[in-house]
Amino acid sequence: MLYCNLKKDLNTPSNELLSESTTQTNEIKEEYIMIDHAELNYTLAQTTTSMSGKEVMKLYYPYEVESQEGNEIITIQEKALENGNIIVTLIHDNFLDDSLKGEKHVMELQLNNNKWSIVTLKKNWKCWEGRGHTNWGVEPCL
Repeated sequence: MLYCNLKKDLNTPSNELLSESTTQTNEIKEEYIMIDHAELNYTLAQTTTSMSGKEVMKLYYPYEVESQEGNEIITIQEKALENGNIIVTLIHDNFLDDSLKGEKHVMELQLNNNKWSIVTLKKNWKCWEGRGHTNWGVEPCL
């Protein structure tokens, strides 16, 4: 399996922050930082095996929970859009960290000639109670 590790420290997103985007769902406004996905799209273009949307997300975020300490969990969900693209959402929650509680990565994928390409890739995070915002957002945790 191919792995492309593009994940960087959440509290120092300087070189991966392209712009901020806002998504409003059911009147809940979430802010995200946009992630440069050119390198991952290049890797996907070179791939000769068929992949699911979840496998593309795992290519970007190849981490697994190593222990049950702290109830750390990673979930991945796919949702089909009306335009034929899919949204893949990965939530890594209950980090073993004193300030950062979890992070969310949202990837929109488009299938062309049996190969996936990333349309958008964005992320946000939340902090532990008393360490900053407890809803999904982009402000640093304390």
